[in-house]
Amino acid sequence: MDEPLRSEHVMVVAIDFGTTYSGYAFSLGSEFESEPTKISSNKPWIASQGLVSHKTPTCVLLKPDKSFYKFGYEAEDKYNEIAESQDDDHRKYYFFRRFKMILHTRPHLHRETTIEDETGKSLTAKTIFVHGLRFLKDHALNTINSQGKAVDELDIHWVLTVPAIWSDGAKQFMREAALKAGIESNNLSIALEPEAASVYCKFLPSHQLSESSASQSMFKPGVKYMVVDLGGGTADITVHKVESGKKLCEIHGPSGGAWGGTKVDEAFMNFLNEIFGEKLMQKFKNECMEDAIDLYREFEVRKRKVALDMSETPWMAIKIPVALFELYKEKHGCCLKEDIEKNEMYKDRIKCKADKLQIDSKLVQSFFKKSLDDLAEHMRDIIGEMPVRGTDTFIIVGGCAESEIVRDTIKKKFSNMKIVIPFDAGLAVLKGAVIFGHYPMVVSSRVCRRTYGVAVSKIFVKGQYADDRMEKVGGREIVRNVFHKYIQLGAPTEVGHAVTSLPLTAQRGESQARIRIFSSTDKHPQYVTEKGCCYLGEIIINLPQNEQSEQSREGQVEVKMKFGGTELAVEAIEKSSGKSYKSRFDFLSCS
Repeated sequence: MDEPLRSEHVMVVAIDFGTTYSGYAFSLGSEFESEPTKISSNKPWIASQGLVSHKTPTCVLLKPDKSFYKFGYEAEDKYNEIAESQDDDHRKYYFFRRFKMILHTRPHLHRETTIEDETGKSLTAKTIFVHGLRFLKDHALNTINSQGKAVDELDIHWVLTVPAIWSDGAKQFMREAALKAGIESNNLSIALEPEAASVYCKFLPSHQLSESSASQSMFKPGVKYMVVDLGGGTADITVHKVESGKKLCEIHGPSGGAWGGTKVDEAFMNFLNEIFGEKLMQKFKNECMEDAIDLYREFEVRKRKVALDMSETPWMAIKIPVALFELYKEKHGCCLKEDIEKNEMYKDRIKCKADKLQIDSKLVQSFFKKSLDDLAEHMRDIIGEMPVRGTDTFIIVGGCAESEIVRDTIKKKFSNMKIVIPFDAGLAVLKGAVIFGHYPMVVSSRVCRRTYGVAVSKIFVKGQYADDRMEKVGGREIVRNVFHKYIQLGAPTEVGHAVTSLPLTAQRGESQARIRIFSSTDKHPQYVTEKGCCYLGEIIINLPQNEQSEQSREGQVEVKMKFGGTELAVEAIEKSSGKSYKSRFDFLSCS
């Protein structure tokens, strides 16, 4: 019999800071214990055009002096309003949209990483993330107070959702941004997006999970299922196995790629570049920003209606701003309609009618093809791996799970699998993050996503190391930069599993000691300099002031790295006294 649920916190507030849309949700600990899925979220966000959604666009608008101005739909609408003034005032403002993916795509992420706004002006990415997180935090607190659930802010535990495929550095970046936004680090957890969705589905009553009969038995002990979180930027995949009680264990580490909804948007924009010309589209964006934003919104609405079978709707009509048609005529001396009728490639696939561009449904479906094919191929590869074999159920969540063509394509490509899509698929991650905040041990173990270790020097052994690696130092033959492994890629790891590193040498007078950490995509790396290995960051241990004058304490301090959680953790302990030193990872150093 399952033990009754107990919350660790008075209240949990989760923030889903997404690539395209953001929102928040919350619940009291007492509510969680009696009804885990009783979760409140922000009121629907409303745009000036009457668009209503459970999340608001991840857009940040700053004033010319770089101070915060607006977020979400309000940022888009205000920027539109400024752009309509016709005096180029909008170019003095800073407007950022869809910037989250930089944390996944930028190869050398650090604290001073910069991003460009819609007009090419640069600011540090940390500044923009802080503004967005602070807005969502303050908005959540106001909503909670307005609902009569006034709670001391110190009693609130915050949860930030991140893609499971993100690097350790990207997670640290979000944690540091949250701290600057006013969220205490001790009151913050990081939740992995597909994992949060899995947790939510596990607690959701079966009749709310899906119309499919698969939901009746999919959470029995021993059952394996794949969670596919299709967000705006990434497709994030994890495979879970149900354990006894209310717990889950991860049997395949996080994987995926940049196959989210923004890839479809990119394909559409590339299509417009072909039709109107890339330079003209850039001019349109620069001179008619308000119209460009309206066009983005128009496609966002239309693409949700694209299905695999569009025999009854062979054309999709997209409203094109008049300004874009006028720019085309100004450049080419004729209207687009005339040129389309002469174009052998598009004359039967595109029609111009008034202010609409009618696009053949097969052409529209092609905007989805590349990302869906890449996603399906990756899912098929995972199913074939040994630990995952026997998995017969997919749980599809995320904003893109509400797209007909996405659902239909997955069902067609995996006709032998049970497909479960919760009714509120777009909020599954957010609500699951709230449950995770109350009950973090719901996931008891995870699969290590990389091999971790340090660089050491070892005695040269002929045959074990390459001859050209041998160096003579003080009469000894040694090999430098050997990868000393602590934990291996793919290893099942219980939450909090600690691995003791080499004893730390703390020299006299030092206030800090540092250990350089390396990681590898190989299970058995030999050197930290080989392909697939990279310098990950440092463990930094702050040494007590009153002990700085002591002699070197070689071997007296041991450092424990803790794996299995959503973030790497570290602890430094003095052997003789058992005293714990303040220590942390730093993955964001510029060096």
